[in-house]
Amino acid sequence: MSHLSSGLFGSQNIYDPYFTTNPVTRLSFLRQSNTLLHKASQHPSAKYLCLQNFNPLRSKEGSLEYLPYDAVRPIIGDPYSQSEADETKYFSSSSRKPILVFLGLDLEAKATGVDLDSYSGVPYFAIDVSRQDEAIISSLASSGSSFVPTRVELGFSYQESSIYAQARSFIDWNQRNAFCSSSGSPTLSIHGGAKIICPPTDDGVKRGSCPTRIGLHNTAFPRTDPTLIAAPVSADGKRVLLGRGKRWPTNYFSCLSGFVEPAESLESATRREVYEEAGVRVGDVQIHSSQAWPYPSTLLVGTIGQCKEASDEKITYPEQELDEAKWFEFGEVKEALDHGHAMWEDPPKGYTGIRVPGDKLMAHRTLRGVLKLFARR
Repeated sequence: MSHLSSGLFGSQNIYDPYFTTNPVTRLSFLRQSNTLLHKASQHPSAKYLCLQNFNPLRSKEGSLEYLPYDAVRPIIGDPYSQSEADETKYFSSSSRKPILVFLGLDLEAKATGVDLDSYSGVPYFAIDVSRQDEAIISSLASSGSSFVPTRVELGFSYQESSIYAQARSFIDWNQRNAFCSSSGSPTLSIHGGAKIICPPTDDGVKRGSCPTRIGLHNTAFPRTDPTLIAAPVSADGKRVLLGRGKRWPTNYFSCLSGFVEPAESLESATRREVYEEAGVRVGDVQIHSSQAWPYPSTLLVGTIGQCKEASDEKITYPEQELDEAKWFEFGEVKEALDHGHAMWEDPPKGYTGIRVPGDKLMAHRTLRGVLKLFARR
C-alpha cells in the first residue's frame, strides 16, 4: 500500500519518531470532568509516573517505573473529589498541591482498565514530586528503582519516550505558570493539569480584576514552540549544507536550526534562518516531518530548502553563530548517517568521517529525507 508521505520520502516517514509514538490516547475532552478523573485516578489499573526535577522514576533495568494509586495517595490524596467549580470557589494559594497531570488512557488495555463513558483503558497520570520530603522520595524509589538524573534522554523505548515527553512537558508548563502572567497572582491548575486559571478569590478574599478571566488566552493552555531543523540543498541537487556549533565536538555537524518567529510561515522562517546562519539563500522549501522535543516543550519541524542558483550557495555567516558551515556531497552524508550518534557519545569504533546526529533525532530524519527525495530526481 502506498502511504501519503512515502511518495516523497520513502517509508521511513510514515512512522512516528522518538518522543512522538504515544500508546496513550489523551482524550482531552474528558479532562473537564472531575467525576471521570476521580474514577480513573483511584482505579486499581491506574499508573502513576513520578518525576523529581523532571527525572522520571526508573526501574533498575532503566525503564519507566509506574506506581499504583495506593503508593502515591500520601502525596496527592483525593485530587478530584471536588468539581472544578468548587475548586475555583474555594481556592487557597496557601495549600498548594503537587502538580498532577492526566495523560490519558491506553485503549488497548480495555480488559483491565477503567470505563469512562464510552471509553475503556488503563489510565496514566504524571506527578511532580520535586517538593516532597526525602522520606517520601525514598519510599517511592524502592526495589532498585531511582530518579536517575539525565540531560537528554534517548535510552527509552519509543513508546516510553513519548509518555515521558508528555509528562515532562506538561509538568514543566504547570511549573512555569504557577503565577498568572497578567495579574501576578497564584494560579489554579484544572482540566487534569491541562489548563491554568486565575481564580477570582483566594481564601475567600476577592482578588483584583484579571484579563485572563475574560475570553480565551494562550496563557491558559499548554503551548509548544515550533523550531526549524533545516537542510539546505545545492542548486544542482547533489550537496547539503551542514553547520557546526561553536561548542560542539570536533567534526560534528548537523542541520541548521532556529525558532519560528511571529508572523512567519515555516517556509519563510526556513529561508530566513538559513540566510542568517550561513548567508545561503534557498527558494523552494519542502516540509519533511515533525517531532516532539520535551526540552522544555518544542515541536521540531524538519524542512528542506533548495538554492535556485549556484551563486546562492556562498557561505558568509551574517549572524556569526556557527563555528563552521560546509557543503557535503550526498555520499559522504549517507555514510555519516549510517554511523550517526548523539554529540555527547563517542563515534563508532573505527569511523573517522564527519559526525552527525543519530536516528532518534530530527536532523537525522530530515537528512535521510533529503537523500530519498533527491534520489528520485
